[in-house]
Amino acid sequence: MLALSALLELRQWRKAEAANADIAALLAGHDIAPERLATASSSVLLARAVYFVRHERYGDALELLNLLESQGDAAFRADVYYNQGNLQLTQALDRLERSEIDQARVFAELGKEAYRRALLLAPGHWDAKYNLEVAMRLMPEMDRVSQADDEPPRAESKRLWTGLPGFPRGLP
Repeated sequence: MLALSALLELRQWRKAEAANADIAALLAGHDIAPERLATASSSVLLARAVYFVRHERYGDALELLNLLESQGDAAFRADVYYNQGNLQLTQALDRLERSEIDQARVFAELGKEAYRRALLLAPGHWDAKYNLEVAMRLMPEMDRVSQADDEPPRAESKRLWTGLPGFPRGLP
């Protein structure tokens, strides 16, 4: 019985070692062999999705992330949604640089939704909170850019709200 337990533990250790090697290869910028994907763990597939994003293969990354949405525990699914949000926000920023404001707005909204889903599963996910805040601040900037194309310029002193974060001080 002890030998069987040791063999099972050795097998799990080898699987973890192979997964770590695959993740290290993906982080180093090398894709893993297709035959290894059949037995790859969810964490390896998530690392591969990140690899796709880094190599601007957004369609492949989104497809893989959508596949991973239903796998793993809540913390893993929160990481999947966080990476989906990163993918969408990256595409929003790309569209914004090309002055495609309407498409950028759609991707920013999708990114915010993904970050919100991540925070529902893991409320303490600091990176998702931070990136949600970035995406929320990006939207007013896009509105200003689209208004600048449509309307004549207004005096800045006439704006009611500033872009500064926080609550107003003073009496209610």
